[in-house]
Amino acid sequence: MSADRLPLADSTPLDSTSGVRGTSSSESEQQLDELTNTISSGTSSDPPQIPVRLRRRRHLPMSDDQSSRNQIFYFVDSNSSSREKRAHVMRHHVQEKRRQRKSSHSRADGDRRGSRPLRYSPWPHKRTDVDNHDDYESIAPQEVPSETSVNGHSLIRFGLPPVQSPPESVDGYQSPSPVTMLDASRKDPFNSLPGVYSRDDQELADYWTNRLTYWSGQNKYIKDLVFKAAMSHPLCFQAVILTYCARWKAQLYNLQDSKEAHYHLDKAVQGIEEAKIGSAGVDEDNLALALSGMSLHEDRFGDKQVARKYEDQAVEILRSRSGTQSTVEVFMHYVRYVMIPPPMEMSEEGKRWLVSFLHAAEQLMHQHSTPSYLESVPQRRTAFQMDSPLFPLLSSGPRPSQVPQDYRMYVVRNAPTQEITRTAALIYITAALWDLAASENKTGRFLNHLHHLVRLHNLDRYPACETFIWLLLEEGYGADLKESERGWSTGELLKMHKQLRPDLQFQYNEILFSLLMLHPPIRGIDAFEEELLGPI
Repeated sequence: MSADRLPLADSTPLDSTSGVRGTSSSESEQQLDELTNTISSGTSSDPPQIPVRLRRRRHLPMSDDQSSRNQIFYFVDSNSSSREKRAHVMRHHVQEKRRQRKSSHSRADGDRRGSRPLRYSPWPHKRTDVDNHDDYESIAPQEVPSETSVNGHSLIRFGLPPVQSPPESVDGYQSPSPVTMLDASRKDPFNSLPGVYSRDDQELADYWTNRLTYWSGQNKYIKDLVFKAAMSHPLCFQAVILTYCARWKAQLYNLQDSKEAHYHLDKAVQGIEEAKIGSAGVDEDNLALALSGMSLHEDRFGDKQVARKYEDQAVEILRSRSGTQSTVEVFMHYVRYVMIPPPMEMSEEGKRWLVSFLHAAEQLMHQHSTPSYLESVPQRRTAFQMDSPLFPLLSSGPRPSQVPQDYRMYVVRNAPTQEITRTAALIYITAALWDLAASENKTGRFLNHLHHLVRLHNLDRYPACETFIWLLLEEGYGADLKESERGWSTGELLKMHKQLRPDLQFQYNEILFSLLMLHPPIRGIDAFEEELLGPI
């Protein structure tokens, strides 16, 4: 290097941690070549180099960019080796790549959160396209409610978040892998579901398994058993799963005239009519299951009179049976319990039946309160007390929901199933204790069974009266504790109870629960009877 040449000061930024400068990869390689050529351009004939005193250059004004604030400089002179310069260039190149990769990951994460869900969630998110059904027209755009119409309907009344548009199928969704989101999360990866021919049908089945919920929660135990039973025949799956979910979906998005719901309803009705005349090869169990499913969604989304006809037909098939309760029979009882009858005046016979049941429960309370009985059945004293696992299920509340706030839009509307099934459980348990009153051993075993059920299904932690009454109807105890008529009589008495005024319904339940706790009710049976039977 000539003596009159000043040392070069490269303005490449240094790494903030290593103290060396950073540049972009292309610029740093070009500067490296220029520096190498400059340093090597001197010959052995050059005069000896005179040491030059270096002056610190004044820094240029820095930009507001964060990377610019952290820049410092690496000075190159004749003492700088090629190894040091190449090491610096590589360090800066790696640093730039890391910075770019971090920036691209953060953008990708934001896009992923904003545009599509994770691989699987028990509450699937909306998708981006609507499938066309082979046998009916796709949902027309005019069926999608506007923001004004949604806010003006009953979603706000129930404290639910407004729904802008129906969920859409996954045809337009561009998945980064050959397996789509629905393929990865659905319960039928091998296309074994009967009567499912399209992505829309798969979506309806997914509604049943992952979205449908009560205020108390999803009650997965019930849904899984019904889903499994419905898979036994295409007619059952059509009537119980697909038609119910299509009509529920139409209600969820306030679609007054859903072609999808009409299609599935017509198909189910046609299948049931063919089964009745024997042309479809459907056995009695499958027909009763399909009729029970039709009764349920007609009661909630259609005509209550038509629902009663389906209910009567299912009862006619199953009423004469006895023995172990199958899933079909339990489902039929459950549907009868949760259905809401149209307003009607209660008969005098029904009123006296309600009062007689309370008097029988009071007599049972006196029998179970004797010291000799409590000595023989010590669990009777504590079975329904406040520290018992049964107390959260059978007491009057309050009942906070386990459903996340963002997913309460999926709670079934206009169906007070939790309070109805609580009443059914109070009646069923009282009737069972009455049936077993002659045997202290049987009473103790029955109470132990109740506690076992509650703990086994975590109902003491997550109270769900719907699942509890289902478990009671299953009668999963010994044959000597079973009584096939208990489920039927509970349903008939519950039907009378539904015709009471709301204040009398509450009073009736409080009397029953007080008697189960072996406490005299605050407002006695006589006062209830006087108000029920007295003139209006």
